[in-house]
Amino acid sequence: MNVIPRIPAFLTLLALLAVTRIGHFGTAISLPDASLAVFLLGGMWLSGSKLNGWACFAAFAATAFGIDVYLAQSTVEAGWCLTPAYGGLIAAYGAVWLIGRALAKAADVSALRLAGFGLAAVMTHFLISNLSFWALSGYFGQMPLGQYAATVVNYFPPYLASTALYLTLGWIVQRVVASRRTATA
Repeated sequence: MNVIPRIPAFLTLLALLAVTRIGHFGTAISLPDASLAVFLLGGMWLSGSKLNGWACFAAFAATAFGIDVYLAQSTVEAGWCLTPAYGGLIAAYGAVWLIGRALAKAADVSALRLAGFGLAAVMTHFLISNLSFWALSGYFGQMPLGQYAATVVNYFPPYLASTALYLTLGWIVQRVVASRRTATA
């Protein structure tokens, strides 16, 4: 059962998305991108409530897109990603959101369950976003899928690590909120 207050969760996740989306893996002066964890935790915490879960998803997706467009004006790397394949990125985040919704149905979200769903979410996102980028971006012409996969697989561990970091923090927050609610009940 979800114990996280919906509006503070929405605002916190939206702020985390906005603050961390400036770089994929972080630098000495920036945190790694929290987008995957935001969409998974959003699906888990914000679905099936008085807040319209899909409206929350749309707000997160629009924020991510807006930041990407803004960054594309100042960063060549970010602009390189804005292609017809961007729709695949939105679909990948939608899949992660749905995995979060499935996780929300669990009576108890143990650390092991969250890790399993987190791994499934990162794998699903990685496959959808990279396959769509390979197929629709227009950059890879005659490059075989196997060669492309061998290149991008190197990015999987950092995506997994940063998502694990934020999911761990989210799990701790959920446990603290649940214990406080139990203590005051």
